[in-house]
Amino acid sequence: MPNIAKVLKDEIARISRREAKAAFGGIGKANTGLKRVVASLKKRVAFLEKENRRLTAAVNKIPSPQASPEEGQKIRLTARGIRSLRNRLRLTQAEFGKLMGTTPHSVYLWERKEGALKLRDKTKAALLSIRGLRAREAKEKLAEMLSNRQKGRSAGRKNKK
Repeated sequence: MPNIAKVLKDEIARISRREAKAAFGGIGKANTGLKRVVASLKKRVAFLEKENRRLTAAVNKIPSPQASPEEGQKIRLTARGIRSLRNRLRLTQAEFGKLMGTTPHSVYLWERKEGALKLRDKTKAALLSIRGLRAREAKEKLAEMLSNRQKGRSAGRKNKK
């Protein structure tokens, strides 16, 4: 008769292996799935990096636009210039901001800044168009802008009854 302790030990080992396999079987499947996802993400990153390099090279090959004759003269905008233009047009900071398409706080900040101002192209274009106006023309343009805004607001509203 075989040794009972040896048989019992073998049976316990067999059952514990079966239980461990059942408990950790799902982890192996999840692990292979995750490896597959990681591999696909690596391929995607490699493709996107290659595309980025290609597009960067294409952008660098595009020549920068040549300055038009009007832009040939450098325009230096300073706080003093903004303030004197606003005073010449007899506008408040709020009115000047509306005319420029900015906030009154932006005008306040421009007027307080030291040295040259760096404005966005849209704002710079608005400023250059305003530079040639007289005080009366500026007030008329501002009134026209405000009346157009009021017309746009009232047209979109529905009457409540």
